[in-house]
Amino acid sequence: MAKKGEQKTFESKKNGNKYLFQHPGLRESIKMRDKSKNEHGVQQSETLYEDMMEHVIFLEDGGKVDFDHFEEAGGFSEVMSAAVKFTFQEG
Repeated sequence: MAKKGEQKTFESKKNGNKYLFQHPGLRESIKMRDKSKNEHGVQQSETLYEDMMEHVIFLEDGGKVDFDHFEEAGGFSEVMSAAVKFTFQEG
């Protein structure tokens, strides 16, 4: 898992856009994961993706991304998958 503040540039093969991933830290990552689960422990993707766009995924120039960005640019699944891996997985 990346460490708090660690950054990674990611270029989408789908849309060619470059994104900056910035790790929110271990505690915030855990909060994001917990917040995205419903009362039965099932992950609610929309909540997790909103948090990823708020705390982890930025445009290369530091600007924010949102659902509208991906509606126009495409590459949503590719970018989200890479950002989730960067935020939560070891290695």
